Amino acid sequence: MEKHFPFTHGALRGTFLSVYLVWVLLLGQAIAPHKAQASATNLWVNIGPSPILVNGAAAVSGRVPAIAVDPSSSNHWLIGAADGGVWQTLDAGVNWVPLTDDQATLATGAIAFAPSNPNIIYVGTGFPLLSVATFAGAGLLKSTNGGTAWQLMATSNFAGAAFSAIIVHPTNPAVLLATTAQSGVGIDPLLKPLTVPPRGIFKSTNGGVSWSQKGPVVSTSNAGDGTALTANPTNFNQMYAGIGVSFVAQTNGVYRSTDTGETWGQIIGPWSTMTGGVGRVAVAIAPSNPNVVYVSVQDAFNGIGHDGGLLGLWRTDNAWAGTPTWAQVPTAATDGTLPGYGYCGNACWARLGITVDPSNPDILYALGITFWKCTNCGTNPTWTDVRDGDHIDQFSVAWTGNRLILGNDGGVYSTTNGGASWFNHNTNLSITQFYAGCPHPTNANFALGGTQDNGSIKWSGSNTWQWFGVAGDTGPCAISSSHPDIDWAFYTLRTTNGGATLDQAASGIDFSQAKVFIAPCEKCPSRDDVFITGTSTLLKSTNYFSGTNTSWFTNSPTQDEPISALTFAPSDTNCNTYAFGTQFGNHLLLTSNGGTTWANLDLSNAVPNRYVTDLAFNPTNANILYVTLSGFDENTPAQPGHVFQTTNAFGVSPTWLNVSPPADIPHNTVVLDPSNPNNIYIGTDIGIWRSSNGGASWSHMGPESGMPNVAVFDLEISRGTGRLMAFTHGRGAFVLVSAPTFLPPSLTRTNLTLSFRTLQGLSYYIEYKDALNAASWQPLQTISGDGSLKSSTNSILLSSQRFYRLRVQLAQ
Repeated sequence: MEKHFPFTHGALRGTFLSVYLVWVLLLGQAIAPHKAQASATNLWVNIGPSPILVNGAAAVSGRVPAIAVDPSSSNHWLIGAADGGVWQTLDAGVNWVPLTDDQATLATGAIAFAPSNPNIIYVGTGFPLLSVATFAGAGLLKSTNGGTAWQLMATSNFAGAAFSAIIVHPTNPAVLLATTAQSGVGIDPLLKPLTVPPRGIFKSTNGGVSWSQKGPVVSTSNAGDGTALTANPTNFNQMYAGIGVSFVAQTNGVYRSTDTGETWGQIIGPWSTMTGGVGRVAVAIAPSNPNVVYVSVQDAFNGIGHDGGLLGLWRTDNAWAGTPTWAQVPTAATDGTLPGYGYCGNACWARLGITVDPSNPDILYALGITFWKCTNCGTNPTWTDVRDGDHIDQFSVAWTGNRLILGNDGGVYSTTNGGASWFNHNTNLSITQFYAGCPHPTNANFALGGTQDNGSIKWSGSNTWQWFGVAGDTGPCAISSSHPDIDWAFYTLRTTNGGATLDQAASGIDFSQAKVFIAPCEKCPSRDDVFITGTSTLLKSTNYFSGTNTSWFTNSPTQDEPISALTFAPSDTNCNTYAFGTQFGNHLLLTSNGGTTWANLDLSNAVPNRYVTDLAFNPTNANILYVTLSGFDENTPAQPGHVFQTTNAFGVSPTWLNVSPPADIPHNTVVLDPSNPNNIYIGTDIGIWRSSNGGASWSHMGPESGMPNVAVFDLEISRGTGRLMAFTHGRGAFVLVSAPTFLPPSLTRTNLTLSFRTLQGLSYYIEYKDALNAASWQPLQTISGDGSLKSSTNSILLSSQRFYRLRVQLAQ
């Protein structure tokens, strides 16, 4: 978190000029000065991961679906994180700063510089994949000053969709085209935006202000996704695009335009009649010979062939002929352990991309689960896996000269020798997508977290986190109260030696039962061995850590939908009181006798039937229970609301009160302050809400308090240390600290003194700029907090302007 002191000073003439104090909305980036609102009493401070170290060496960060390089500076890159916003580097990936933390959404799918004026940048919001924990966009972001400020545009065209590509005219920055696709809404994989606009190919001729749809216009909400868009680098009139959804649809296919995207015709190729069916489509034009075009096609989900895999890869050498001729490129060498599925395995519906070497039309790179290079890429290709230990699941690629920049689920990498060796650029990118986390009961600077595709990780006070033990997607975790430094749990994996080894802890769980993607799992606050988890039944373990083999047993009736949230009542030290809710919200059940009997918490059906994301008992009174819901009010128009409270949970028919914050968006997590249960924190798809009166009223904790406009999937308070932690799904983890107390600045003819009261355990970095659009902030002073009043004096020049900021971090 940081504050700004934008300060303008000129000839004094006996007048003390005003000082503006501004809450910064972006970590590491200035904003135009304006008069401040009342300062907050608490600040959210990012604690990384930036980065995650794997085996003490390789650094990873998070999913990167978009990359763009400034055409006037090969060291100036922008990347878009899946729900982490736009980040900028000015030194070719050594250092990064976020640019869009305060924008309407941080979900990002496409970025493009205007070639004729790189100060103009277009960002397409939304991550173009309809899956669990993906997020639709809010429209198009545009900057005309190199990313210092942004304007949200075209919301009526694109809100609820996601951008997959943007291309800008080489000489006219007002002319651009884009492709858009479907996306999801947060943790519920079945939830879509209520209003999904038409998707496909769109064009603007006035700098993104207005748009018209080109190409096929589809009335159904399940077709028409634009998945690829590229232009001939020597003739912007000529373009290829891909339209496709993962299931068979009539409009799925390859499209071509020869009039700057005004009209499009479908190109019929060998893929068009294959029984596997056309799904998603990727297209690449060879920059050194634009007559060469490659097409990669997913095998659609239709029960025929290799559903979700690769239908095929084709090449033409006469792309602009009336009827191009196509030859299939053999891909069997890329099959791996799934014969016939090709370089993207069974995940071509999610990870499908291709790019051609800028100087050689016969060298192709294929993005899939791994990263393949095809040389002599025609009828007699040679395929080589050139990932070389970099992260799996490739999503984006960009070129600058001979440098290929790759974005995947682990972050950003680049190669200058065709993949023979790689540079790792995950230095200070804080874009990890957490599913859940758990703080240490006595050590305020230790926590564990479960992440999207970056496994189980631990924090020990530094912004650099350490990976241990579990790869892939990991979710809920727990730390033992009696042996917190060695006994940890990650759902059905446990360690009793601080992560040195992990054991299976799944005996008794029937994984053939329906469950949500990230199944809930929780430890009883009072007893380390007692855990509950859920499939379509609630399961309980009473020997999680102590047993030679952890065992689970069925502890509830079987439900007709998966359990999506559950919790213990902290006030029951015997661990007999707990509750759960289900994916479609049809069941809210409570037991007070360890699962012997269960009571329906919502006989009156007062709580809307939507995905139950979390539950939380009052820490001292189990009669008081809170429930949070995903979805939107329009999903259940007769029953609005996202947070509900009952004060008689043990009653025959509990009554429920809608105590929701004023935000009609998915609510993901709720936590109550153990020292004052009237203090409630709610994590939503856009930041955090706080109530100090039990839900009667709410205040938003967003960029003005240091929390980006990101989805918050888990909020946890350590009962021993009182530390509140937020685990976001795209901007890493945050802790809540007290804000510094500022004194009025002191100005003389030659010096400006800034004074504030520090806090123990925090570091303060005072920096300045002489212009808001300057490339970087200059360090002035670093101060270690010790609870005392600190001052920083800076020499100034008359008749000049200077901007100051104060960055706050946990002491490393």
